[in-house]
Amino acid sequence: MEIPMAKFMKTEAGAELEETIRCWDKAIEERGKTTPGRLYDDTEGPDWPGFRYWDNTCRSCQDRWEVFKLMIQQFYGIEFSFTRTDKYFGLCTEDEKLWLMRVERKGDIHGRAETASDPAGERDKEKID
Repeated sequence: MEIPMAKFMKTEAGAELEETIRCWDKAIEERGKTTPGRLYDDTEGPDWPGFRYWDNTCRSCQDRWEVFKLMIQQFYGIEFSFTRTDKYFGLCTEDEKLWLMRVERKGDIHGRAETASDPAGERDKEKID
Protein backbone atom coordinates (compact mmCIF):
# COMPACT_ATOMS: atom_id res chain seq x y z
CA MET A 1 0.00 0.00 0.00
CA GLU A 2 1.46 3.36 -1.03
CA ILE A 3 0.65 6.40 1.11
CA PRO A 4 1.87 9.84 0.05
CA MET A 5 2.95 11.62 3.21
CA ALA A 6 2.01 15.04 1.78
CA LYS A 7 -1.58 13.80 1.58
CA PHE A 8 -1.54 12.95 5.30
CA MET A 9 -0.29 16.43 6.17
CA LYS A 10 -3.29 17.93 4.31
CA THR A 11 -5.76 16.10 6.55
CA GLU A 12 -7.23 17.49 9.76
CA ALA A 13 -4.89 15.23 11.75
CA GLY A 14 -1.91 16.52 9.76
CA ALA A 15 -2.91 20.13 10.41
CA GLU A 16 -3.21 19.42 14.15
CA LEU A 17 0.18 17.69 14.10
CA GLU A 18 1.82 20.67 12.38
CA GLU A 19 0.25 23.09 14.86
CA THR A 20 1.50 20.96 17.76
CA ILE A 21 5.07 20.83 16.42
CA ARG A 22 5.17 24.59 15.75
CA CYS A 23 3.79 25.30 19.23
CA TRP A 24 6.31 22.93 20.83
CA ASP A 25 9.24 24.57 19.04
CA LYS A 26 8.07 28.04 20.14
CA ALA A 27 7.51 26.86 23.73
CA ILE A 28 11.03 25.39 23.89
CA GLU A 29 12.45 28.69 22.65
CA GLU A 30 10.39 30.79 25.08
CA ARG A 31 11.12 28.49 28.02
CA GLY A 32 14.82 29.04 27.41
CA LYS A 33 14.35 32.80 27.87
CA THR A 34 12.71 32.50 31.30
CA THR A 35 13.86 31.82 34.86
CA PRO A 36 13.07 28.30 36.17
CA GLY A 37 10.52 28.19 38.99
CA ARG A 38 8.78 31.47 38.15
CA LEU A 39 5.14 31.51 37.11
CA TYR A 40 5.45 34.94 35.45
CA ASP A 41 8.38 36.80 33.97
CA ASP A 42 8.47 40.24 35.61
CA THR A 43 10.84 41.64 32.98
CA GLU A 44 8.02 41.59 30.42
CA GLY A 45 5.25 42.67 32.78
CA PRO A 46 3.21 41.08 35.54
CA ASP A 47 1.08 38.91 33.25
CA TRP A 48 3.82 37.69 30.92
CA PRO A 49 4.12 33.86 30.98
CA GLY A 50 7.15 32.53 32.83
CA PHE A 51 9.05 29.28 33.01
CA ARG A 52 6.27 27.14 34.46
CA TYR A 53 3.85 28.21 31.73
CA TRP A 54 6.28 27.41 28.91
CA ASP A 55 7.43 24.20 30.61
CA ASN A 56 3.82 23.02 30.90
CA THR A 57 3.25 23.96 27.26
CA CYS A 58 6.31 21.91 26.26
CA ARG A 59 5.04 18.91 28.21
CA SER A 60 1.58 19.21 26.67
CA CYS A 61 2.98 19.41 23.13
CA GLN A 62 5.29 16.48 23.77
CA ASP A 63 2.37 14.41 25.06
CA ARG A 64 0.34 15.27 21.95
CA TRP A 65 3.31 14.41 19.73
CA GLU A 66 3.66 10.99 21.40
CA VAL A 67 0.04 10.20 20.44
CA PHE A 68 0.60 11.32 16.83
CA LYS A 69 3.84 9.36 16.71
CA LEU A 70 2.10 6.16 17.80
CA MET A 71 -0.72 6.76 15.32
CA ILE A 72 1.69 7.26 12.41
CA GLN A 73 3.72 4.25 13.44
CA GLN A 74 0.59 2.08 13.73
CA PHE A 75 -0.99 3.12 10.42
CA TYR A 76 2.06 3.74 8.23
CA GLY A 77 4.78 1.66 9.91
CA ILE A 78 7.23 4.58 10.07
CA GLU A 79 8.82 6.04 13.18
CA PHE A 80 9.35 9.78 13.01
CA SER A 81 11.26 11.89 15.53
CA PHE A 82 11.05 15.56 16.46
CA THR A 83 14.25 17.36 15.53
CA ARG A 84 15.33 20.91 16.22
CA THR A 85 18.44 22.86 15.20
CA ASP A 86 19.42 26.50 14.72
CA LYS A 87 18.53 26.14 11.01
CA TYR A 88 15.30 24.11 11.06
CA PHE A 89 12.84 22.04 13.07
CA GLY A 90 10.40 19.33 12.16
CA LEU A 91 9.68 15.62 11.99
CA CYS A 92 11.90 13.11 10.25
CA THR A 93 13.12 9.54 10.38
CA GLU A 94 16.21 8.89 12.49
CA ASP A 95 18.50 8.99 9.44
CA GLU A 96 16.81 12.23 8.25
CA LYS A 97 16.13 10.72 4.82
CA LEU A 98 12.36 11.08 5.05
CA TRP A 99 10.73 14.24 6.40
CA LEU A 100 7.11 14.48 7.41
CA MET A 101 7.47 18.19 8.18
CA ARG A 102 10.42 20.57 8.00
CA VAL A 103 10.42 24.29 8.78
CA GLU A 104 13.51 26.26 7.81
CA ARG A 105 14.53 29.20 10.00
CA LYS A 106 15.71 32.52 8.62
CA GLY A 107 18.65 33.91 10.55
CA ASP A 108 19.66 32.39 13.86
CA ILE A 109 17.38 30.62 16.31
CA HIS A 110 16.95 33.79 18.35
CA GLY A 111 16.14 36.00 15.35
CA ARG A 112 13.32 33.62 14.73
CA ALA A 113 11.65 34.16 11.39
CA GLU A 114 10.46 30.95 9.77
CA THR A 115 9.91 30.02 6.16
CA ALA A 116 6.97 27.99 5.00
CA SER A 117 6.70 24.38 6.06
CA ASP A 118 7.74 21.69 3.62
CA PRO A 119 5.55 18.65 4.27
CA ALA A 120 7.05 15.36 3.16
CA GLY A 121 6.20 14.52 -0.37
CA GLU A 122 6.38 18.12 -1.54
CA ARG A 123 10.17 18.15 -1.57
CA ASP A 124 11.04 14.48 -1.67
CA LYS A 125 8.07 13.26 -3.73
CA GLU A 126 8.56 9.94 -1.94
CA LYS A 127 5.86 7.40 -1.30
CA ILE A 128 5.88 4.97 1.56
CA ASP A 129 5.31 1.24 0.97
